[in-house]
Amino acid sequence: MTTKINDWFNADIATRPYTALIFYRGKWCPFCEGQLRELNGRFLNDLRALGGELYGVTAQGQKGVDQAAEEWGLDYSLVSDVQNTLAQRFNIAITPKDIPGEYPNDMAQPGVVIVDQTGKVLVHWAIDPQEQNGFGALGRPTPEVIWAAFTAARNGSDAVTFDGPTVDPAFLQEKYPAAYEAIEAWMKANA
Repeated sequence: MTTKINDWFNADIATRPYTALIFYRGKWCPFCEGQLRELNGRFLNDLRALGGELYGVTAQGQKGVDQAAEEWGLDYSLVSDVQNTLAQRFNIAITPKDIPGEYPNDMAQPGVVIVDQTGKVLVHWAIDPQEQNGFGALGRPTPEVIWAAFTAARNGSDAVTFDGPTVDPAFLQEKYPAAYEAIEAWMKANA
């Protein structure tokens, strides 16, 4: 699988000027759901207007990917990379996750990578899972912040930043109430 996903990715990026990868934890993660669903709008349209494409990448098994794709109604593809090949390639944090059959090689944490047609990394952001960010759940950039970083990189800026709003509980409560309710229920059950 490692060779196959690398071969797929290398062939795919050669067909377009830009490819964006959004690394997410899995279908069970409400913050992942909020970020991926939000990317489905203007970000995706603007990226495609430049000839680019977007993929969500997870180390979760294919069943979780298929469920997320169906339930979240995304207009771009989700990719199961259970070997964490792309996460390793782009230095995205990988942490243990004990869900039998779902994460045989641990779990890639949230990250954003945008490459050009040659594979040059234009944009890179990766969470450093710590207690203060919910061990990787909190702090991921919103689509607007990712787009601003991508625009700066395309314009040749060496000062690409990810300053701005993040996908946090308030973001979910406002935009994706069902995902927010899932967090609230989990917090009450684990209090």
